[in-house]
Amino acid sequence: MIKTKKQNPFLCITPLILIITAIAAIPLNLYIFQMPEWISVIFSAGILTAAVIMWIKFKRKTAGKIFISLFCIIGIALSLFGSYCNPYWNNILFMDSDELWYCDGYDKELTYAEAKADLDYAVKYLKKVHPKFYGGIPDEIQKQYEIANSVFKSSDKITVNTVVQEIQSICFLLNDAHTHMIMNYPDERYMKYIYDHRKAGDFLTGINGMTWEQLLDEKSFCHDKVSYEVKGYGREMLSRYVSSLQGLDYLGISVKDGVTYNYETNDGRKIDRFAEEKDFIPYDEYMKFNKIEDDDSDGYSFVHYEINKDKNAAVLTLDSCTYNDEYKNTVREMFKEIKEQGITNVAVDLRNNGGGNSLVANEFIRYLDVESYKEWACDWRLGWFMINIPQSVVQNNKYDDLLFKGNLYLLTSTSSFSSAMCFAEYVKDNGLGTIIGEPCGNAPDSFGDITDFKLPNSGAVLQISTKKWYRTDNLEGLIEPDISCDYWDALEYFYNECEKQ
Repeated sequence: MIKTKKQNPFLCITPLILIITAIAAIPLNLYIFQMPEWISVIFSAGILTAAVIMWIKFKRKTAGKIFISLFCIIGIALSLFGSYCNPYWNNILFMDSDELWYCDGYDKELTYAEAKADLDYAVKYLKKVHPKFYGGIPDEIQKQYEIANSVFKSSDKITVNTVVQEIQSICFLLNDAHTHMIMNYPDERYMKYIYDHRKAGDFLTGINGMTWEQLLDEKSFCHDKVSYEVKGYGREMLSRYVSSLQGLDYLGISVKDGVTYNYETNDGRKIDRFAEEKDFIPYDEYMKFNKIEDDDSDGYSFVHYEINKDKNAAVLTLDSCTYNDEYKNTVREMFKEIKEQGITNVAVDLRNNGGGNSLVANEFIRYLDVESYKEWACDWRLGWFMINIPQSVVQNNKYDDLLFKGNLYLLTSTSSFSSAMCFAEYVKDNGLGTIIGEPCGNAPDSFGDITDFKLPNSGAVLQISTKKWYRTDNLEGLIEPDISCDYWDALEYFYNECEKQ
């Protein structure tokens, strides 16, 4: 009797083990720890090598070998795509650690090699993720990269803020308000009198006698320190930075000889507040100094509503586009009361909404008596590929039991940003309602859908857009209000409209 050589089943199992390991690396990277992209090349080489050995050594069951080989091809494709084309590879968005979002001390010194490594890391992911880098680095970006590198070379002292400034100077050129540096300082010190002025309703118009417009236009000063598409949003970003010692240092404003904050009161008076370095205090001291309770005992929520029967009006205040059960339940409860009380005017207040998930708009529209509405188109950057997603028409899955057939209004400001702007764009371009207030904080033809990367040495975070959006029907320009007014007057204008009904 002829004896056949017994086949080792491990020859077939090995490629499958490598495939599972390679694919498992993707969620591990997203949620647990970072790893270089080339790890997928190693996995792919291992899978390919195991497949070749299997074909050579395993003499029988050709059909089985073909089947396993197909899995190997799929595994290699998924592994390479998961690292080199996945815009979230090595991002920190999904990692459950607040510490990842904090940079090192603003004045911590870095070596040239460390600063250059952070710069190269930032440009690497801009090239990989941002739609404007598809096909290569734009010439103006390459030039600014060289300028940033020369600044590091010539600096006697490179701080974390120096690194952030130079990388932000690159982001600024993209004309993309979503792509910018994020600085959360672990030891941030706040100007202790800021809260008094906010509580009094005073409007911060500038600093050291310079208006926000002057600061944004001054090319040797704050010109490129913030990313914006609408100047009003740029002013908003600057006003946030000047509230802290670290933010002022980032803007290049010294507090050594004091800083003067310029305000305008509700009655139009101009007043100044002078602050010295000792007036900038840690968060705990700031809260204690201003007698602010650092808890949620007041029950404040990002979404809440008020029904005014006398004015035949309901106002839904939405301070962030958070799509969760609280949002959905609140909106449903509001429309229940609207139906019960016969309210015919509804306003959505987006004046302090910095964005989030655009599904909040889709959910809200389900209560409107509209069969369908148009959504915008976009180009989605996936590493080696750019995927075009054309404009679509959404069939509205209406809540027929609570359908609202009255008048819809949106209240907007330059702080209505990203998904809040998207909400306004749906209403404006589909003729669903009336917008009152100021233009939104970014353009419909803009970038968005962000991913965040932590720089290895400074610890600062770089936020990058992954999509280029296009306004519906190729319309141009900002989402302009139908009724223009200062943002703080928008609610009053809404009630005036209700009285006309």
